[in-house]
Amino acid sequence: MTQAAEPSGTNARSLRLTGLDALMADGEGDPAVTVAVIDGPADGGHPALPSTASSCRSPTSPACLHGTFVLGMLAAPRGGGAPAICPGCTFVSRPVLCEPGPGHLCPETTPAALAEAVEDCVAAGARVINISLGLATPILQRSPAFDAAIDHARDRGVVVITAAGNHGRIGPAPLMAHPWLVPVAACDTHGRPRSPSNLGIGIGRRGLLAPGLDIVSTAPRGEHARMSGTSVAAPFVTGTAALLWSLRPALPAVRIRAALLRPDAARRSIVPPRLDATAARHTLGL
Repeated sequence: MTQAAEPSGTNARSLRLTGLDALMADGEGDPAVTVAVIDGPADGGHPALPSTASSCRSPTSPACLHGTFVLGMLAAPRGGGAPAICPGCTFVSRPVLCEPGPGHLCPETTPAALAEAVEDCVAAGARVINISLGLATPILQRSPAFDAAIDHARDRGVVVITAAGNHGRIGPAPLMAHPWLVPVAACDTHGRPRSPSNLGIGIGRRGLLAPGLDIVSTAPRGEHARMSGTSVAAPFVTGTAALLWSLRPALPAVRIRAALLRPDAARRSIVPPRLDATAARHTLGL
């Protein structure tokens, strides 16, 4: 990532690749649709972020950079340096990443803390939850607390989008194996999977590919940054869900999720299909 990176054409190419450019042309999102971002804290003083943004204790911390970046992808105003997918929606910023200070990375949380954050976001009225972070536990380990939190989100009609991770792992990921979760792997601007992205049968069957290379978004202290990985791929899917719901707020979560995934019983690849906002919209008849 590069602090204060100038906006480039990567964002525009990424939006075109996913069909989001056309969906975004129809509106900025409905305030009745609440989007929750479980991440690091965001720089609440950034002029491009909503007043609901959480506050960073240390603007130089990796957690603050990450949280500010991801929230800006969704909530920043149109015409700036971020993708600004659905700024008209209502946002909940729920930080779970710590801020240990300059030069120290603390990118992970625990399953228990993440489960609590999911439950808090559901209680806050979220329709879509974006999780773009790692967990401080082996990927081959289930978490009853986290599973229960996702059960609760499903039962309350909340779609949960999660980054697939950047470990370069090919194989099962039981920790993120809950059938309601939508895992997102990263691709380049040509739609080719990026090698650091985790892949596997579960991701291939119920996940999506989205752009995750050299995306530009908001950074602390009023700046912009450039970032790659599944953390920045997930918000493209989250934003699509929010915009689709904004067009028809009464639709149930199961229909929004099904439209995103376009379920196919023949999905057998470890690589999921690319996000297609246009196809999802047509599926819903919007």
